[in-house]
Amino acid sequence: MTLVLGINELYHDGSAALVEDGRLLGVVEEERLDRVKHTPGLCWGGDAPHRSVSWCLREFGVADRDVDAVALSYRMSGYLAVKTIVDAVVSNARRMRLSDIVNQRVRSGDPAATVVYGNLAGYFVGRKRYLARLHNRFGDVRHVPHHRAHAASTFRMSGFDRANILVIDGLGEDHSTSLYLGEGDRIVGPFRTYSQYQSLGMLYKTVTFLLGFGYFGDGKTMGLASYGRFRPDLGDLISVGGGTYRIHLEKIRKLSPYARAHPDAPLTRDHEDVARTVQELLEAAGVELAGELHRRTGSRRLCLAGGVALNCNMNARLRSQPFIDDLFVQPGAMDMGSAIGAALEVSADLGATRREALEHVYYGPAPDEDELARAVHSRGLESRRLEDDVLIPRVARRLRDGRVVGWFDGRMEFGPRALGHRSILATPLDADVRDRVNRIKQRELWRPLAPAILLDAASDWFEDAGPSPFMTLTFRFRPEQAERVPGVVHVDGTARVQTVTPEANRRYDALIRAFAELTGVPMVMNTSFNRRSEPIVCTPDEAVATYLATDMDCLVLGSHLLEKQP
Repeated sequence: MTLVLGINELYHDGSAALVEDGRLLGVVEEERLDRVKHTPGLCWGGDAPHRSVSWCLREFGVADRDVDAVALSYRMSGYLAVKTIVDAVVSNARRMRLSDIVNQRVRSGDPAATVVYGNLAGYFVGRKRYLARLHNRFGDVRHVPHHRAHAASTFRMSGFDRANILVIDGLGEDHSTSLYLGEGDRIVGPFRTYSQYQSLGMLYKTVTFLLGFGYFGDGKTMGLASYGRFRPDLGDLISVGGGTYRIHLEKIRKLSPYARAHPDAPLTRDHEDVARTVQELLEAAGVELAGELHRRTGSRRLCLAGGVALNCNMNARLRSQPFIDDLFVQPGAMDMGSAIGAALEVSADLGATRREALEHVYYGPAPDEDELARAVHSRGLESRRLEDDVLIPRVARRLRDGRVVGWFDGRMEFGPRALGHRSILATPLDADVRDRVNRIKQRELWRPLAPAILLDAASDWFEDAGPSPFMTLTFRFRPEQAERVPGVVHVDGTARVQTVTPEANRRYDALIRAFAELTGVPMVMNTSFNRRSEPIVCTPDEAVATYLATDMDCLVLGSHLLEKQP
């Protein structure tokens, strides 16, 4: 038996994963345990993911001596730490005016603004000490290049025996985009890499900053893009062609007049157009890179990872290309997933590999029945403990009647999207209920909410539908169906879809089927169980606290049903 502990501890979204003989046992993000969203790592003025590491070992009864190797998801050096500072300062100065840097990055509380302190004190002091402790504790500590960790996280969980791999994010050690090929147990490449100055992720983040959405607000930019028009006068930010792309940093400065003065300032048509333009440019670059990989290798399968791989509209555009037959997107595509990839890559180096397709994302903490009961009774609340044959039809009726339900079940998901274990659910039939859910979550009312639909019904509702178990793709509604579910149709007629099967999530599937029996609609509205600026709830106590602090009507906590008086 080979056990590898993977750790992402350098910049953001700290996490830990445990892999046994090439098979994922468990993974959890530090934010779910310390309740600090996108927990900063050692080079962002934060700390290593101590809670996540402890959980992985404790949950699976692993002693330090049982760990064959520790895999870190960065191969950093003193030179690269200093180079990152220089490149970040220079590239920001070329992309943005000083006033925008101050207003949009420093004053907005951008965690990346600590890059100078983090890459000096964090790397040369904090990380050196942490590495020494890891060596003393576990012995064999291996450093996996960050983009190779991303590449492994997607290819080694895709189930493909051969596939192209495209990694797009803000920045690894020195790369922002990388192209690979996965073959059997090997990952070949990178064939081509792009520097921080050519970072598609940082371009998108720069626009996100200028729109006032903050460092991790990329999803808002993607949602806003559907309201806008492509602006040819802004279309020269990127040149695309010949199997490559080039970002013209100085031309990004022309976006400065569109910067929002503060996050609560009104959104204008110009803002919508800027979002749409950068979205289309990103998609064009992604298609060009995928096409270059296909021309180079002949493979018609593509694996995606890196934070930009969470851009569902880009993924849908890639899926539609005639040279792509199969697409796999790592559901934890941001840095939290690199802990998995690092562990899988080191496991392969040790001779332990498996090519199994990822079937679900439920690999995190799970409370037992005593914890569920304590969370209810410690607050003096009353709940009904019901068997599923009673509970599920009852909840389906509540959803039909327009009630908003917190749904807490089993092991925590990994990745940024709730997929039926830590979700807020509602009917898709009523746009007013959608607005109410957005208010509960303290979200802007223009932002769309997603449908979770039975996989066997997806083609009846969406054009060119297929499996999307991890909510990483958008599909276009069939026009005759869209008007039936206004709560989950975006302004452009699309939706970010999760397809559900009983094999992946039995209770969630049963609930949607019960709702379909009542309404004729085989889907529910699904969004993450949290409020603004908070991580998704992890424990029963957090679920109950969020339920009580919001306007949710019901809470399903395992087999417990809590309801507020209408």
